[in-house]
Amino acid sequence: MPTSDSLEAEMVRDYDRILLALCIWREARGESVTAKVGVGWTVRNRALRPSWWGRDWAGVITKKWQFTSMTGAGDPNLIVWPDRTDSTWLASLDAAYTVYAGTVDDPTGGATHYFDKSLDRNPPSWATAPNMHHTKDIGAFHFYRAG
Repeated sequence: MPTSDSLEAEMVRDYDRILLALCIWREARGESVTAKVGVGWTVRNRALRPSWWGRDWAGVITKKWQFTSMTGAGDPNLIVWPDRTDSTWLASLDAAYTVYAGTVDDPTGGATHYFDKSLDRNPPSWATAPNMHHTKDIGAFHFYRAG
C-alpha cells in the first residue's frame, strides 16, 4: 500500500502534468505535435532551473505575465476549457506527459521563451534583449533561450 508521502508526491506530479497540458492546449491547440512539445519544453526548461520564473512546474506555469493564457493579461484563452474528448486536448495531454517525463527530445534548442509569429511587427521587448538568442521556429512560434 502506498505511503501518504508517495501518494502526495504522485498527486503533485498529476497536478503539474495537468497544468502543463492545459497550458500547452491553451497556447498551442491549433499547432502541430512538435509545436505543442516545444511549448511544453519551454516550461520544462524553466522549471528545471528554478529562478524568478518560479520554483517548480506549477509556479512557472502560473507566474503572472509568463504564459498569458494561464494568468490573464487580457488573454481570452484564460477562460477557455478543453472538452475531454477533443483531439487537441488529448494531444496536449500526451505532449505534457512525455515532456514532463523527459521521454521526448527538446525540439526548441533549450528555449526558455517563445512568442507567436502574429506579433512579428511588434515583438515582445524581451525578444530583442542582448541576452536572448533565437533558437528555432516551430509552427506559429519563435523560440528563444536566455543566456
